[in-house]
Amino acid sequence: MKAKEISKENFSEYGQVHNMLDKEAAGFGNGLFIFYRDCVRYCAVSPNMGLSTLSVARDDKFQILAMEHHNYTAEVMMPMDDDMVLCLARAGSEAEPCQEDLEAFIVPRYSMVHLNPGVWHSMPLPMHKTEVNVLVVLPERAYHNDLSSVDMSEKELFIEV
Repeated sequence: MKAKEISKENFSEYGQVHNMLDKEAAGFGNGLFIFYRDCVRYCAVSPNMGLSTLSVARDDKFQILAMEHHNYTAEVMMPMDDDMVLCLARAGSEAEPCQEDLEAFIVPRYSMVHLNPGVWHSMPLPMHKTEVNVLVVLPERAYHNDLSSVDMSEKELFIEV
């Protein structure tokens, strides 16, 4: 599958996306600072949120080895030191994502994506470097309490960038 540039329009069925350095966003300040408010909205199911860092390495391939989803919680990701490639499939009741529904997006560095509950997603892959560090926001322990994953390695799915 071919990875596409992400936009608010082509990403809307999965959640929200916003470049956190967008100087055109709604903000206020006094000349010394500008506070860009409410760029991405997160509706928490838990009062305790976890901010985590995910480091992901890749080889020369953009292979999808696994897909996962959270039934009850949204997930926020923001690549910090490289663009990332993210494979997604619509939320559904299937035991694994339908291959025909898979889409890949190129998420620029400092762009925050908010994945709706149930959206299947791969591990983000670094676009240019061999490793990417990603800020991840999830309700505390959602990675343990609300995670379903499926091995996709035998399907030999690759992303063309």
